[in-house]
Amino acid sequence: MEGEAGKPNNGEALVCHLRFSDMKSLDKKIKMLEEMIGDDEKLNRAVYEVIAGSDLNNDQQLSRAEFQKVLQDFGIGDFEAIDDLFTSLDKDGNGFINFREFRFFFRAQTRIKLQHLKELKAAQNPKSGKAKKQVPAENAGEAQAANDGKKFSLKKWKSTRN
Repeated sequence: MEGEAGKPNNGEALVCHLRFSDMKSLDKKIKMLEEMIGDDEKLNRAVYEVIAGSDLNNDQQLSRAEFQKVLQDFGIGDFEAIDDLFTSLDKDGNGFINFREFRFFFRAQTRIKLQHLKELKAAQNPKSGKAKKQVPAENAGEAQAANDGKKFSLKKWKSTRN
């Protein structure tokens, strides 16, 4: 998964970023994501690495096929959902996702992952007082919405299914 000098290559930065295969503790993962979200330079560097590793023709943007490959690399194989996401991210409608458009997606995905990890941490540490009671899986979305007034997020739910 690593290229020269231990740097991720071929779009694997996103895979590594989202799976955290080389991280040892939940706290370190959370801290790393918080730092990335809070530091534009770090976020931009991560986005650049993903685009550079996935941009097969070196045009500094992602085609539909290149974007599909990025998402498949981190476990999303629903081509219809990928196509819908591509269309929604391609703000200028030119058939490509540029750096700014992809950065928007990457930052949102990072924030979702960060929230998920914080929820995992709270569930693992019941002494913190933040752990939530267990809810049957079939009622989880309704219970979440009913318990704290937040709407159920299909996007967030799908991100946890990877």
